[in-house]
Amino acid sequence: MVIRLVALPDYLDLPEFDEVFRAILGWDGLGFIFRVHGQEFNSFRRRTQSKTLRDFQFRPQEKFLYTCGAIDLWEWECRLLDQQAGAAGDDTPICVGGRGAAPPAHWGGPTGYRLMLNRQKEGKSMCTPVEVEAVIGVLSAANPDRPTNTWDLLRGMLDDGFQSIDRRLEQYGPLAPDRFNLQEANQRVAKLVERGRFRL
Repeated sequence: MVIRLVALPDYLDLPEFDEVFRAILGWDGLGFIFRVHGQEFNSFRRRTQSKTLRDFQFRPQEKFLYTCGAIDLWEWECRLLDQQAGAAGDDTPICVGGRGAAPPAHWGGPTGYRLMLNRQKEGKSMCTPVEVEAVIGVLSAANPDRPTNTWDLLRGMLDDGFQSIDRRLEQYGPLAPDRFNLQEANQRVAKLVERGRFRL
């Protein structure tokens, strides 16, 4: 489970909230979807730009669904824990706590990430060539009318998929799903603020 506790001003609009949250995670632009009060707001609609967090008049403990990544579909359940009047000039977004590493962006969403963690833990034993052939044998017995090249195609796709996972793990290095560094998260937010992205 990945948790982030964030303090931010309620005048941020949805694209700004998305930018802050992605900075905390260390992700780049992915597109977003918000599901709030039975309505959907996404990065592709103009009306999303004018909606601020304040407009929704959230009450403490109220939740909404934030999906980060139009392709990978990382879903985050967001909950307002508390509301406080801020001091003048004290409206810089900040991460105040968290747990768990942010999964790498562009790795196939939650399913892809679980496959990566499984492959890292199990290694080649996750799905041996013998097991792949056994699955293909069962599928071909269940569908005898399918041409042989269909099973060859499936075999090739599975092989390509595992090679892709291995390449990404090699490129990224060992995944550390429990790692969280508050200082690093806030350094990324500070860089975002320095670039003048918000009306602070």
